[in-house]
Amino acid sequence: MRFGTILLPVLVFFTGTLAQGPDTDRQIPFQNKDREACLMSTSGQGEIRLKIECRGQGKTYSCEFTGKPSYCRAYNQKRDAYWSQLSQDLRKMSKPCEAPLIKHSMCPRAPSPSQFKPADPNQQSDTAKSPTKKPVTKKTTKKPAPTKSKGPDQENPKAMKIAKDHCSWFFQKFCSYIIEIFIN
Repeated sequence: MRFGTILLPVLVFFTGTLAQGPDTDRQIPFQNKDREACLMSTSGQGEIRLKIECRGQGKTYSCEFTGKPSYCRAYNQKRDAYWSQLSQDLRKMSKPCEAPLIKHSMCPRAPSPSQFKPADPNQQSDTAKSPTKKPVTKKTTKKPAPTKSKGPDQENPKAMKIAKDHCSWFFQKFCSYIIEIFIN
């Protein structure tokens, strides 16, 4: 019975992962907040590579981000809606390549691997990086040395013996802890 309850979720997970199939390459044009013409293109399977190219005001720039959108439920359910919403999110940014992280609005609580991070950490411009500050030294006073106390692994043998006699094996550590409180 235990084996079946463990095996069923594992099989469902792998079936869902294998059924996803290859992700097709997409190219979605959009215009960012600074009215630059941009093109978002995706490639890859599993870990998706997101390339953003923008042209405007006499300059051209591009950048690449990587992420695993399969961690996002919205991506797994409706991929076309996921990518069109991501282009909407990028439209709200003035310089999408300066973003330290692209977080999708359809997946606000998705784990961090689902967020798109720069493929090359050096691609961020100086405005995206936080200015470096010198560490502030604080004066600290020495705290008195703690008195001898039992470590977390040290147990009172008398409390452990009583717990073994009166508690089930699953609760013995907990019982010995409670008993030790009453003994001391």
